[in-house]
Amino acid sequence: MGDKRLLWIAQEWVRHSDDLADWAMERLVNRRDVWSQYTLRDGKIGVVMLPIPERRKLGTDMVTHTKLARHFAAKSPAHLIGLFSISDHSTCKWFAIDVDLHDETVPNAGEIAGANFEAAYAWAERLRDMGMDPMLVDSNGVGGYHVWVLLDKEYPLADVYDFADEIRNEWRSFDLPRKPEMFPPKRQVAPDDLPYTLRVPGRHHTRHHYTRVWNFYALAGENDWLEGGEAIEAMMATRPSKLPKRKKAKQKATLKPVPQPKGPAAKAVKRKPRVCVDLDGVLAQYDKWRGIDHIGEPVEGSLQFMKKLARFAEITIFSSRCAQDLLEGSIITPGQLRVRVIEWLDKHKFPYTDVYIGQGKPRAAAFIDDRGVTCSPQNDPDAFETALAQTRILVKKPHGLPNKTVTRSA
Repeated sequence: MGDKRLLWIAQEWVRHSDDLADWAMERLVNRRDVWSQYTLRDGKIGVVMLPIPERRKLGTDMVTHTKLARHFAAKSPAHLIGLFSISDHSTCKWFAIDVDLHDETVPNAGEIAGANFEAAYAWAERLRDMGMDPMLVDSNGVGGYHVWVLLDKEYPLADVYDFADEIRNEWRSFDLPRKPEMFPPKRQVAPDDLPYTLRVPGRHHTRHHYTRVWNFYALAGENDWLEGGEAIEAMMATRPSKLPKRKKAKQKATLKPVPQPKGPAAKAVKRKPRVCVDLDGVLAQYDKWRGIDHIGEPVEGSLQFMKKLARFAEITIFSSRCAQDLLEGSIITPGQLRVRVIEWLDKHKFPYTDVYIGQGKPRAAAFIDDRGVTCSPQNDPDAFETALAQTRILVKKPHGLPNKTVTRSA
């Protein structure tokens, strides 16, 4: 539409879409098996729950890095998604209060927008006083605001709901027209209960607006609202917070209408590098092929190894059993096998960020594989000869997995 500033902001979200997808996968995704998807049909924008009930048990439809990156790049409203605030085992890794204004044409829209900001700002400051690091987000550009808090681990649903609801319950003191929505929206859920989702930050689905983040550290003359790359860096630098224990006596919110400088500007948190770890032979016992969905018991010491690795790396699990040539003719789909691997990892409490079932080699800083061959000719003049010798040993050694490919790591 000729708006160069909006185009610049959009390009910033596209440029950071991969990093944002990594961040969202770690911090925002409570469930990977269901999500809400915006749709664009005949010029009208809607939203649907995916996958449809008939496909949910197949395990083929998942919230993936690709889906998240496509959301943040947002070339179309149909690329936008919403995420659940509750996991399938009734825990939460974040909560949010949605103080929204959907129709800016109502007679008292200005007063509502002002009250919305005062409430959202006061709640964010109250959370900051508790030692938490909330994000105050301008969600639609016309008076709607979200207060997001990322948690340092998964907490029980009831505890998160009670804490956030206690904050929200003071809405009348800010002259809000209605009680704001909250995520998680329920204190308890049944196994098949899927309450509404919250749209992931980024492009708005109907307005020419991208998420802005309030700058609590703004100095005189600086912008209060961060946009584009600055907003993205502030989001990814948000510190996950410990959920405080609830007190019996409610604390009254104190309105702070005039923001004051709080210290030096926030610095972006350096992302952990991604490391890919093979399943069979590294984490799971493997002596011979016993079927596509059979996974052995954990290798002794593997859990401790993974916990130490998780301190400095984001871990992606991969396995050649997910390859299409191995699955050909099997009644098990790649998605179902991925769910089987996830269940095994969760059962044995292995830390991980994702399970890779794609074709080819996933992007990573390092690969850990019992059948891998290191070859770095740029650093070692004898690298090719050493790699050939190691490969001869591996291909002669019986491994039992049909057509298992030897990986070459650099």
